[in-house]
Amino acid sequence: MPITKFPGGLKVATFRPPPRSFNPLKAREADLIRYGFPRRPKEDKAAMERYEAMLERLKGKFHYIVPTFARREDKQHRPLERIAAGQETSSNWSGAVQYASTGNSFRWVEGDWTVPNVYAPTQNSWYYCSNWIGIDGDGSGDVCQAGVECEVYQSGSSISRNIYPWWEWYPDYEIPITNFKVSPGDEMTCVICTSGAGATTASVFFTNASSGAATSFSITAPGQTKLVGNSAEWIVERPYVNGQLAKLPDYGSVFFFNAEAHDGSQIRYAGQGNDMDMQDNGKIISDGILDTDTVVQCLYK
Repeated sequence: MPITKFPGGLKVATFRPPPRSFNPLKAREADLIRYGFPRRPKEDKAAMERYEAMLERLKGKFHYIVPTFARREDKQHRPLERIAAGQETSSNWSGAVQYASTGNSFRWVEGDWTVPNVYAPTQNSWYYCSNWIGIDGDGSGDVCQAGVECEVYQSGSSISRNIYPWWEWYPDYEIPITNFKVSPGDEMTCVICTSGAGATTASVFFTNASSGAATSFSITAPGQTKLVGNSAEWIVERPYVNGQLAKLPDYGSVFFFNAEAHDGSQIRYAGQGNDMDMQDNGKIISDGILDTDTVVQCLYK
């Protein structure tokens, strides 16, 4: 497994691509692991059905991409910044947060969503919107997360957008995946797997069901960081750019489907957790809505 090292001890290992004839729906468990695919969740029938449905969506167009990475020291996706104790309002997060059952810690988290097409509310200023799933960050000093970044700038009738997948294990910086193309309207699936509390490694699996592309990699936490595993999230966020909280674009709405996580004992559904609203100067700018047990909506306000 080729390994890329970043400052601060952060590392990422990539998997060799599977052969052209590889069919993840029929592959042996050992081959799924060899090529970086998530283990089959055999412990839960409903989760297994969703796992198979995720791979079925790639049928006929599946192609694996060995990912390449960059590092953006100008951007971070930080833990939850709660506005007031006991309130489900934040300056940087909106969406849903679920918590592990007593004595357990999260082992995997999954979410499906459609990449939004973002717009700039004002002229001549950059706006930043991150859609991601993750483990930790509410009550811990780290976040292990992966998602899609959407940035937009408008001057007159000219609109510039940057849209790309990324991952981060805070307190390190954002790591874009530079060769995995995503566009507005693409249907994404992301799965993050770990061994629970105390883990210093995690694996990330991305699929773009619209293009048929899939990629995977294994990351090692920076420095002395270890997973706490107390919380799992499905979030629309405004990140920090050059040390400042970014402006949020008009992203319309983002729905996270199949929003669930496993804490080593049971599946925990996002819609049974806490909704989180993003506020700016006392006003809600992004609303987290628990639609069903497994569907979370984030709505631009």
